[in-house]
Amino acid sequence: MAERGRPKKERPQLAKAPVQFDEDDEFGLTKMQAAFVWHYTKGGCGQTEAARRAEFSFPAMSASKMMNGRDFPNVIKAVRAEQEELRQKFAITPEKTGAMLWKIAETSFESGAYNAAVSAVKELNQLAGLTIQRSQNLNINANLDSMTKKEIKSRLNELLGVSDEMKDSDV
Repeated sequence: MAERGRPKKERPQLAKAPVQFDEDDEFGLTKMQAAFVWHYTKGGCGQTEAARRAEFSFPAMSASKMMNGRDFPNVIKAVRAEQEELRQKFAITPEKTGAMLWKIAETSFESGAYNAAVSAVKELNQLAGLTIQRSQNLNINANLDSMTKKEIKSRLNELLGVSDEMKDSDV
């Protein structure tokens, strides 16, 4: 009998799943629960597909029970712990960004891609705080047609916080 509905697109697995899952003593998980947690956090799939790959009989219902926080609170704790571990592993930190930009600058320069090398060095300088990019938007409600050149200059200086009057200390 042919399957009904639209055909499911086969998704590549992001990480190679272990051949066998062991019980997790830290969180008190069974083998199937440990498999569910791995597939859900590292397998790149949703909760129902994770339950299916962990070989639960009724994957949608099992996944719902696993993730509701009431029936199996240790599964939720294990999922959160894995997600936090992944967050820290792949976090974007200034150190990682700097190392990556330095590597890009070196390899780009060596291969003759000077524009990419200059861009990487520019980004490194901004990351280190050596360059600051400033922009300022001003909303000016004035009718320039009716203002003289001197009035426009005076108004701009006022908006920018610059004094147009000479002081004794300026001389």
